Amino acid sequence: MSLERINRIRSHEKFVELDGILITKPQNVIYILGFKVESDVVIFIPREDKKYNDEKIWVFFNALEYDQARKFIDEDKSLSFIEIKQIPSGKPNFIYKTINKLELNSVGFEDDYISVKRYNEWNEKYKIDKFVESSEIINGARIIKTDKEIEAIRRAGEIGDLGFKTIFDGIEEGKTEYELVAEAEYAMRKAGSEGIPFDTIVASGENSAYPHAKTTNKKVQDGDIIIVDIGARFGGYCSDMTRTFIFGKEKESKEKAKLINLVNDAQQYGLDNIKAGVKCCDIDKIVREFFINKNKEWGARFLHSLGHGVGIDIHETPYLSPLSQELLEENMVVTVEPGLYIPGQGLGGARTEDQILITKDSFIPFTHSKKIYY
Repeated sequence: MSLERINRIRSHEKFVELDGILITKPQNVIYILGFKVESDVVIFIPREDKKYNDEKIWVFFNALEYDQARKFIDEDKSLSFIEIKQIPSGKPNFIYKTINKLELNSVGFEDDYISVKRYNEWNEKYKIDKFVESSEIINGARIIKTDKEIEAIRRAGEIGDLGFKTIFDGIEEGKTEYELVAEAEYAMRKAGSEGIPFDTIVASGENSAYPHAKTTNKKVQDGDIIIVDIGARFGGYCSDMTRTFIFGKEKESKEKAKLINLVNDAQQYGLDNIKAGVKCCDIDKIVREFFINKNKEWGARFLHSLGHGVGIDIHETPYLSPLSQELLEENMVVTVEPGLYIPGQGLGGARTEDQILITKDSFIPFTHSKKIYY
């Protein structure tokens, strides 16, 4: 946990209207604590100018998590603003009774996560006058990355690059998509990945023509277009990258080469125009127009948004979509991933994706695998 992240939450314009906010979503718990907890955790962050709780952050752990959390907190003197509480065994109402002593009026909650069942239970057991939908407060804090978050994402990107290299260097005719995925994920684990943030995709031949292709037992064949969509997780943070190439000796297919090169060029065009201050829908629009101007028929097969934010979640705000009016800001982390998908014509699909850090005038890439041109 860092005071910087807590202050980001408290500085949101809507936080001043609350007495505090309850945090329970696992990804938000990771953001606040700085480490993953396997069991349910409840965090209460009071408004800074309220004298509830002496302004300490209360974190409720069960017995399985308490000792490890206690050790972590005790060893870091900068975390003196945290008060951790162990939930006694056999006392399911402990959290409710403890927080009710604060006599709170208005408390925020994660409306994008809390179920109706849990919301009704809270209304019944908490003596709180009003619960306020407040996901935008925590999402607003998470959208701009701290230096520590950026470093974790940078390392995750390096490991993802290694995973792609493992596939590209190790591919052989007759190997299955599953085998290639297994080899890449093993290499990333050895390099320090905490796991995969999404199912690694190796889509070969006709399988590449589907935007959400699933890795299968299909054997790689000479001349196949192959899409590799891969990522790693480090320090709780994700990487995301896609490359497309033609496998084998039979690379003379001019149409396949044209498709891959067009997607690479479109992605570069998007990257050349991305920076802080650009509206998300506008960067999506110019790449879409680039495709249509180059090849109207193929351009109509750009079937998804241009990109998305990445952090603790593999998909988070902001979204580079036709509907997003959000402005890109410095230290946002997004993907730029145009793709074209041409089923039933013996081509397949192509997608090129990089994960980048938005800067004032441009971007910094987190993924560095070479883009293959033909």
